[in-house]
Amino acid sequence: MEQAGRDISFARRVNLIFRFSYTFPFFMASVCGSLFAFLFYHPQLFMVVLIPLVVLLLAVFVNFSNDYFDHRSGVDRIRFSEKEEMMKATDSKVLRKIYWEGNPFDNGLVTDRQGKVIMAALLAAAAVLSVPVIMYGGWIVAVFGAAGVFLSYYYTAPPLDLGARGLGEADVAVSFFMLVFCSFFVATIDFDWETLSFTGVFSVEIFVFAAIVGTLVGLMRLTDSMSGQEAHIANGEKSISVRLGLDGAVKVAKVLIVFAYSLAAAMVCLSPTYILLFLALPLTLKAWKIMTEKGGHWTLRIPPFFFGTAFLMEILFIAAAVVKQVFEIGSLF
Repeated sequence: MEQAGRDISFARRVNLIFRFSYTFPFFMASVCGSLFAFLFYHPQLFMVVLIPLVVLLLAVFVNFSNDYFDHRSGVDRIRFSEKEEMMKATDSKVLRKIYWEGNPFDNGLVTDRQGKVIMAALLAAAAVLSVPVIMYGGWIVAVFGAAGVFLSYYYTAPPLDLGARGLGEADVAVSFFMLVFCSFFVATIDFDWETLSFTGVFSVEIFVFAAIVGTLVGLMRLTDSMSGQEAHIANGEKSISVRLGLDGAVKVAKVLIVFAYSLAAAMVCLSPTYILLFLALPLTLKAWKIMTEKGGHWTLRIPPFFFGTAFLMEILFIAAAVVKQVFEIGSLF
């Protein structure tokens, strides 16, 4: 593993260590919220730019720290012991490359000591960029940020290790809901430092979409846990898939799928442009079919499809919001 780590290019090494491709849905969730605010509520431009940048740094920190603690616990070493087989089981070559890259600590790409330095640097950089955001938005921004870091860090970090206690799905669902909704809310906030009071905009559209993203990413976490069932059991973890068994986890997954698309249907009632969200349905139906048929390597095949569904849904929301804005502008003439 260590020799393989030395044989790759510097750019490839950096991408594997920080897993930027896997981090992108975090960044895009924040872009959805801040861009929606920009299109319809005209906030300060620097807030629209800074908020996703801070989220990107925190997202890299979250994924990197999760890799560190999964490496320390040994769960990823067990889980990725048959990495080549896992990659071959994934239908899409693109999703395969994004999703099954493995743990950079286990792969010999970074040491534990280097990891601690990198985590500290990422947090410091995010803190520096957060200063103007907090100065603009006030104490509520610090509260949102602290809650997000807490949920993300203790997803795998001891002593809480929420993912190993059956709370991982709820953790990531709430975190991604916050990424979308809080990015929007903070961008539109008006804070009065004299009275320490703030006013912000509440949007039903962004609230419902944030719930969709949270549900889909929670679903991705659930199916990801199913793909590593044996590793979680061997490590003594009690994720939902371990507690309910694979058949029970599949039932929960299907309920969450129906719930997410019911919310998407509700968004169409708010604006017909959100019909675009249903373009993600083929990926979801493919995963549904795999879960129903339970063929060879079925638990390994489904997580990348939900990763793709969540990411594509974010792209489609941005497209729908832009189209909606164009139509609103056009109606003025």
